[in-house]
Amino acid sequence: MSELIYHNKTLTYTSYLKVNELLGMQTVLSDPQHHDELLFIVSHQVYELWFKQIIHELQEICRLLDADEPAPATQYFERIHRIQHLLIEQLPVLETMFASDFAQFRDHLRPASGFQSVQFRKIEFLCGAKNQKMVELAGDNDPIRTELNAAMQAPTIYDHLLRHLARSGIAVPKSILERDVSQVHQPSEELSTAFIEIYRDPYKNYARFRLCEHFLEFEERFSLWRFHHVKMVERMIGSKGGTGGSSGARYLMSTVSIQFFPELWMVRSHIGGSYGEANNQPHIPGSGCPMGH
Repeated sequence: MSELIYHNKTLTYTSYLKVNELLGMQTVLSDPQHHDELLFIVSHQVYELWFKQIIHELQEICRLLDADEPAPATQYFERIHRIQHLLIEQLPVLETMFASDFAQFRDHLRPASGFQSVQFRKIEFLCGAKNQKMVELAGDNDPIRTELNAAMQAPTIYDHLLRHLARSGIAVPKSILERDVSQVHQPSEELSTAFIEIYRDPYKNYARFRLCEHFLEFEERFSLWRFHHVKMVERMIGSKGGTGGSSGARYLMSTVSIQFFPELWMVRSHIGGSYGEANNQPHIPGSGCPMGH
């Protein structure tokens, strides 16, 4: 990176990225220091940085949907998908650590746990997996509690999508548009049929069709990350409970089936099979397997 002048001081790669501060944030707790603890810390700090970026992109998608600009919103989804790919691909790096090595410093982490990641909870809340019990993880930390409560009360990214679609003429049920956004969205058959208009003629509604497909891909990749994470945890600690008091892999496995945008899955039941053939619908690249599997 070329040097720049900033506030009468020379801005360098190191000062701009605060590299010295960044590299000083890995404090191991094991004594004597275990070699693999640094890998554990760095991996999770990298996850938190990518979580920050995902939140940044999701918030911009919400803003674009509120402005009824679906096309540029898809570009930010493309970026998020690439980040999600990195999140999954990072897990094998952690798996280069043997379970026996992790066991030698794991007890030093108690009662800290990934279960307490505020940014991950904010992503879940923004996507619709709202759970007041998770706010209680903040304990007596009032700023974090306030932050999580604000995320609980805010519309989800799905709410922003549905409001955009309603303004564009899609028959989104009024009860869903006016729902209590602090609660988990309940699957609606009426809403799933509203998506048929978009999926019946994808080329006519291409920007919104691709937007819906990006929502679906985001959720699919999220579920894949959850599953790979569960298997990594099982590989490391088996059936042991988490350091923060959770049931460990058993709890994580229960989250794999969570759906953020259920009607985008349900609509497949309306457009599958002979429907497309009977209506001479062309195959849309990226809309599913052409063999109908």
